[in-house]
Amino acid sequence: MNKETSEKKLFYLDGIRGLAAFAVVIAHYIQVFYPAALNGRAEQAHFKWDIWYGHSPINLFYNGQFAVCLFFVLSGYVLSVKMFETELDNDTFQKLLHSSAIRRYIRLAVPAAVSVLLVYLAIITNAFHLQGIWGITWTDMKKDYYALDTNLYTVIKAAIFDPFFRFNGHPYNPVLWTMGYELLGSFLIFGFLAVFGRVKKRWIVYVVLSVAFIQTYFVAFLWGMLLADLLKHKWVQSKLAAILVLFMGIYLGSAPYTSLMGTMYEPIEVWTNHINQWIQFNIDSRMLARTLGSAMILFALLRIKVLQHVFGWKPFAYLGQISFSLYLIHFTFLNTFSAFLFSKMIHHYSYNLAYAITFLVSMVPLFILSHYYMKYIDQGALKLARTVEKKMMASASTSTPTIKQKNTSM
Repeated sequence: MNKETSEKKLFYLDGIRGLAAFAVVIAHYIQVFYPAALNGRAEQAHFKWDIWYGHSPINLFYNGQFAVCLFFVLSGYVLSVKMFETELDNDTFQKLLHSSAIRRYIRLAVPAAVSVLLVYLAIITNAFHLQGIWGITWTDMKKDYYALDTNLYTVIKAAIFDPFFRFNGHPYNPVLWTMGYELLGSFLIFGFLAVFGRVKKRWIVYVVLSVAFIQTYFVAFLWGMLLADLLKHKWVQSKLAAILVLFMGIYLGSAPYTSLMGTMYEPIEVWTNHINQWIQFNIDSRMLARTLGSAMILFALLRIKVLQHVFGWKPFAYLGQISFSLYLIHFTFLNTFSAFLFSKMIHHYSYNLAYAITFLVSMVPLFILSHYYMKYIDQGALKLARTVEKKMMASASTSTPTIKQKNTSM
């Protein structure tokens, strides 16, 4: 694979990742300011179309769980594609696996930890204003940041340990619930590649693991890796098939948060119930639909050049570069700056106009902060990860001759 092809792939994959991150941002603003668009309750609606667009494919643009599933599928693909797309000798293959595994924790942990410290600073400076707008927005998100423990040991533990080993939510920065899946999902990929990456009949393993993980987010990583594995197969290159898969992916990925029964998404619920009865599982129909939809959309993107040009557009590619930073800090920013701004705007404008002003004005400082977070925290973590990797690999290479020498002397 030449450099030009590599850069093209990087750009359009960055683009779709960036749009997914922005969808999570929109999802949380919708959760706070237009809760009926998520929960379908008419008594919480601020706009007459809230419930309608919440039950339509439009919700794909603010469907947070779909966006997270897409993150996981992308991770599975990106972490494994180098192993499948070129013919590597066994030593190179193992070195790539080792280097990827060494870098992964630091790459995720440093930016995540700093995001928790920002929450701590916001608490001790009384910067959170979410409570002040609960009664106006009618949101279900009743998070009291000032009830959190500000003991420094607790905060440090929440910064470096909890995001990766606590799967029941994160008290300080709720978006960090995905970090544990990202880390363990990454090692699922590395483990699969190390054990089965060169096995010709690994399709059997894909099937077995898909059944084993079908009730969890880990299946998204597995299916992302499967997409990388299928990339060179000619029998999955049909453009017409890719277009059909794209539309099916949009349909599945936009499954709403409310009950699917009585909506255009009812067949998803019906078929999932049949599967649950057949294999005695308790599969979440919406999570399965969004995961499968994410995999289908990425499948189509990898085969439709027009989509690659669209998602490779420079603004989208830039959005992808800041996507991790945007994802990590937006929730805290929403509950501080945006909540404060809305509390002022609502006294002068109608609800919808106050929200529009709040959202548009908020995006400017949020993107500026995300840019510098990316530049200094995210990229700093990458540099640190590479430095640690080099030292560990160098240490391993220098220790090997010593062992051989001892064995020779014996």
